[in-house]
Amino acid sequence: MLKKITVAIALTGLMSGAAYAGIVAQTGINGSFHDMNAVAGTTDDSMKRTCAFCHTPHSAVDVNNAPLWNRAASTFDPGIYAWKTPANSAVATVTDPLVGPTRLCMSCHDGSIAYDSHLTAGATAGSVSFGAASARKISDFEATHPVGIVYADFAAARPGELVDPATGYITSPSADMLANSFDTKTRTGLTYSSKKIQDTLYSGAYMTCASCHDVHNTVNAKSDTGLTYNYFLLAREEGSAICLSCHIK
Repeated sequence: MLKKITVAIALTGLMSGAAYAGIVAQTGINGSFHDMNAVAGTTDDSMKRTCAFCHTPHSAVDVNNAPLWNRAASTFDPGIYAWKTPANSAVATVTDPLVGPTRLCMSCHDGSIAYDSHLTAGATAGSVSFGAASARKISDFEATHPVGIVYADFAAARPGELVDPATGYITSPSADMLANSFDTKTRTGLTYSSKKIQDTLYSGAYMTCASCHDVHNTVNAKSDTGLTYNYFLLAREEGSAICLSCHIK
């Protein structure tokens, strides 16, 4: 029987504040939410390989020059990802919302291709549906955080609202942040990592999924003790550190 999966994931959902049990951040791909054998209940035929769902050493396909890519690209028209907010759309034209790593992420996360489908062997691809559980539909991607935008264009158009790309990501909230008594606008009392915003932009310019997420679960932020979420984020959810990495609010 073909497997079915209800896709309830949009970029906004990935950045929600809700906590759920998960593999600890920075512990690698095996056993993480991107290990299809451990999480999705599927296996790579009889070998239970982890990397094979995305990569292969033989017969790879070329999608955005991805390393040994083993999946087809999203089959949806890129137009469904276009950001529809008029005031923001006027800042810059997005020629390819799926530029860079986003096109690879969406081969699973837009639901157009089964999560366990890979091209070389052992594929058990099934149908995919957007279910009523979340009442989400394909067009909901239009209302998520924009990708494919040139960060500098928005920083220039809105002085004082976005951090300069040379500023590092926040890695952990300070005690003041957790007490909700620090000044987020002037950005005092914030702790930064060595990873700069510029480092996360595709070709040093474009905002993509990888600007916020680390798919291999290696350099993403760990949550505070007692919290178990893991959205592969480069900065924590606590105190909205991931948001405040770029936004001055």
